[in-house]
Amino acid sequence: MIERAIERGDPESAIFDAVLMPSIAERTVTAVEIERQGGLRVGDLQALIGAFGLRPPAPGEPAFSAEEAQAFVELGRLDDVWPPEFDLRIGRAWGPLLARAAQAAIQLFRHYAEPRLRTDHADRLAALQAVKSAFERLLPLADPILLGVYHRWVEHELAQAAVSEAEASSHALPGTVSVAFLFCDLKDFTAFVDAEGDETAIAAVDQFFETVALERGDDVRLMKSLGDGVMLVYGDAATAVAAGARIMARARASTALRVHASVHCGVAIARDGDYFGHAVNLTARLLDAAGADQLVATRPVVENTVDSYVWEPIGVRKMRGVAQRVEVFRLR
Repeated sequence: MIERAIERGDPESAIFDAVLMPSIAERTVTAVEIERQGGLRVGDLQALIGAFGLRPPAPGEPAFSAEEAQAFVELGRLDDVWPPEFDLRIGRAWGPLLARAAQAAIQLFRHYAEPRLRTDHADRLAALQAVKSAFERLLPLADPILLGVYHRWVEHELAQAAVSEAEASSHALPGTVSVAFLFCDLKDFTAFVDAEGDETAIAAVDQFFETVALERGDDVRLMKSLGDGVMLVYGDAATAVAAGARIMARARASTALRVHASVHCGVAIARDGDYFGHAVNLTARLLDAAGADQLVATRPVVENTVDSYVWEPIGVRKMRGVAQRVEVFRLR
């Protein structure tokens, strides 16, 4: 197959199509057949696939493996406790995350692993065979790893929910929780990129994210990448401040870049695997008040951590998108 692709002048398709075709060939079940078995209705299934960011299949198009079809049948049978609108919300949460995971995996393979394999084999055919073999071995590993990570995060979320604070009031919106937000990012990163170049900047960002992963702690409820920064969510202010302090300390020792951080605690809406509301926006805006190697916080954070940390007031600030002026404190 690869020899014929070389003759056609299209060796790339042979490398990846040869690995992907068996999985594609397993997609023999249609949306109509799933509906006939008591599963999701055709329209609901098409909407779900669209929510994932993929092309919705035609009703009679063989688009699903037997295993996928069985999952959609079970979802349809559970619509009394898990209606189709829940599927859409999960799809909108999962789709972008899985797309980014797939893009990152392919980029790493194509830009780093594949050139190394080609360099190791002088003969072009042998090089292509080596690339195909490596891709063939790597691809199936994603399924158990991703599933295992997902199960562990579900376990984590259930444990957090078991000890979560009661809602602020009996009239709180569904999903209302009291949490603490920690925003961290690289200070003056744009200037660093201009001075040092893209390659050095990318290495610094990778090192920063590794630092965050090492120092964020086991109590983190969510970690979300924000370009050259991160948003972390904790159950209380003290835990968030401690994580921010650890991240900045390790960053000082391991990277030429400086980190700054902000912490605020309050009520937010937990939805679709993320958090929304005024508290999130305030914490993000608060970050502008922090200089290099500085962690800043609001009065609610100070009042909840005064026994553990020393704070100094740095003034009342007007923040973009926040109606009231905010009293800001810096961790000493």
